[in-house]
Amino acid sequence: MMPSLDMMQTCAPNVAPQTIAAIIQVESGGNTFALGVNGPIRNRSRPRNAAEAALLARHYIAQGYSVDLGLMQINSTNLRGLGYTVEQILDPCNNLRAGSRILSRGYAGATKRYGQGQDALRAALSAYNTGNYERGFKNGYVAKYYRGKGVQVMVHSVSPQPLRLNAPKAATFDFSDTTVYKRALPASAPAQEELSYGKAP
Repeated sequence: MMPSLDMMQTCAPNVAPQTIAAIIQVESGGNTFALGVNGPIRNRSRPRNAAEAALLARHYIAQGYSVDLGLMQINSTNLRGLGYTVEQILDPCNNLRAGSRILSRGYAGATKRYGQGQDALRAALSAYNTGNYERGFKNGYVAKYYRGKGVQVMVHSVSPQPLRLNAPKAATFDFSDTTVYKRALPASAPAQEELSYGKAP
């Protein structure tokens, strides 16, 4: 189920709710307990609650897999850098906070290369998925945001600084003719073209 507008604004105040909602739709379809195991797993279970999801995620992590967790599918290899445990990231507000932080850092880095606006946001979406500003276009991730009429995606001015509750007015970007990407970034990692996000090749 999609989080409420109030929750998105409270937990991810520096990213427009439309952007958060679009990422959630693409990443988890609104499933709070969604797990994405990166690797050749045959039997994929659907957890019914946070405790079950955490137990299953820890099982796969112990076997050497990276696992994408929750609404915004935060990768397990990024949890330490983001300051969360598996159990904490399954909390919807923590998940939104972490996902918006990842996207914001990607966007801040992309603006240095593409300038502010639509191109930087598409590159940030690519990095959200792959840790790279270009691979998300090649693997089709960014295109998921632009099928049909496209999804209107908005991002506030963002920077690698800590989140602020009174973020500036959102800028609107039309993605109907483009593609997008995603993946988590450790808090201390510098913005760069290639980042390690723990996805299996």
